[in-house]
Amino acid sequence: MSKDIFVFIECKEGSIRKVSFELLSKAKEISEKSLSTVYAVIIGNDIVAAANQLKEFADKVIVVNNEKLKNYRWDTFTHVMEQLIKKYKPYAVFGASTITGKDIFPRLAAKFNGAIVSDAVGAVFDGESIKIKKPLFGGKIISWIVCKDDSTFFVTFRPNSFFVEKRSLNGELIDETVDVVGDPRISLISTDKAGSKKVDLQEADFIICGGRGMKGPENFQMLEEIAEVMEGRVGASRAVVDSKWRDYNDQIGKSGKTVSPKLYIGCGVSGALHHTMGMDTSKVIVAINKDPNALIFQYADYGIVDDIFSILPVLKEELIKIKQEV
Repeated sequence: MSKDIFVFIECKEGSIRKVSFELLSKAKEISEKSLSTVYAVIIGNDIVAAANQLKEFADKVIVVNNEKLKNYRWDTFTHVMEQLIKKYKPYAVFGASTITGKDIFPRLAAKFNGAIVSDAVGAVFDGESIKIKKPLFGGKIISWIVCKDDSTFFVTFRPNSFFVEKRSLNGELIDETVDVVGDPRISLISTDKAGSKKVDLQEADFIICGGRGMKGPENFQMLEEIAEVMEGRVGASRAVVDSKWRDYNDQIGKSGKTVSPKLYIGCGVSGALHHTMGMDTSKVIVAINKDPNALIFQYADYGIVDDIFSILPVLKEELIKIKQEV
């Protein structure tokens, strides 16, 4: 069986998500060692321009362009992917650990009775198989997983797990016509789009996260100001979201979003396991907490034991100075 890799491309309003380019870069690195083919699979409506961007990153770009695919739906997208996988029979299918990826990949794995690994952070080719790196128990254990049989297996990776590398390819565009069949019990009535222009939380290079130690929703304005300076995003712990201080879209953790920014700063975050499972692969972790025994310090590269309301104004001032010097 060939080691060909499918990469499911996430495209929103004509723009390809950065994580898709990350996955293509890693897939191509693996394919060069396994002498296999990388297929970028893009599904949607009016996506020709976006598909052309993928030619530099993949050997072949499969394009399914259909008006019925204008909006993401689990039923239509799953059906299209199922037909493509049956036709091309890839060894592995890569996707992102995003809301979309977590929705469609388990469905595909079930349809093909295939193995699935979620929230992975690495992948290597050992000469025979693709080994998948996945953290467990909040990063306290790192597991390496190999699919032993010949069935297609599915993997979702955390955004920011890989670097984007152009391979200067000139991939072949393949237009596929697939019957778009949806569940007849489902109909899309309307779509409400958020007006925020902020960078996606899962793709942010800088995240400053607030916990219950922020004492109230009004104090998150300090974090917003720091995030604006750093062109990053504000995250929140589950306790904060449960208290209605922040929207669920800001929640980081097992029941929220998994992130891997270059820099994560936790402010008044206790470090409970369900939270750290969503941020333990951050490149640099800084914790600010007045409790020296807070669990978050076990994960932090740098820790500050002090009152966050004393530290945050100083932090903001210093970051502004640094940004002005750059």
